[in-house]
Amino acid sequence: MSIHTLTPLDGAPAGRTVRVGWDAPLATYFATAWDEPGDEGADTDHLVFAGAAPYDISDPATVLELVAPYAVIPEDLRERLLAERDAEGDRFRRRPATNLVGNAALPYARTSQQADAIRAALR
Repeated sequence: MSIHTLTPLDGAPAGRTVRVGWDAPLATYFATAWDEPGDEGADTDHLVFAGAAPYDISDPATVLELVAPYAVIPEDLRERLLAERDAEGDRFRRRPATNLVGNAALPYARTSQQADAIRAALR
């Protein structure tokens, strides 16, 4: 799994965290952005939460688009994410939880491409 913590844009609230990366066990890119609450006990304000299901996001440009309103995107980040996916690969197949996670995620697949990839992993 790769994780890149990005620099929030100028003017962002203190406590903003923005991350993108490649999740090999789910075979997806992911993006998260959130603001820590100012008050103890308050809920965290999740701005972006994407790529939490198998084969959800296959193009790094998608996660970079999602976090662009919240963080500075390094020029070479897309290429680094592609290289990390190539190096780490798809580790969703043949894992102990593949059947459980795949069958739970399949009814909620956002695209036919995602559904097809999950079905292939379940074979």
